[in-house]
Amino acid sequence: MKDVILRNAEQLGAAIRLKRKERNLTQNELAKLLGAERKWVLNLESGNSKAEIGLILRAVEVLGLRALLVDKGHVGRRPNDMKAPLDLVFQRLQRAPCK
Repeated sequence: MKDVILRNAEQLGAAIRLKRKERNLTQNELAKLLGAERKWVLNLESGNSKAEIGLILRAVEVLGLRALLVDKGHVGRRPNDMKAPLDLVFQRLQRAPCK
């Protein structure tokens, strides 16, 4: 699967579906790996914009994908060149003092 910039829930769902199929997993198998129901996977792959973010991130991890957050000013750059991997963002947030 090539690197893509996702702009909406439908594109995320399509990317999850593609990667699941590349890994030869059924929706039921992915659901079991996530501790979710098949219906949740079906909704995610259909572009449900109300899917729980924690499970979405778990699905990304289980499927061996990487999510990046990027400043809009860098959208023209290739995803591999982007400086803010999601895991680094979370690490910084965990270290930041609460105000």
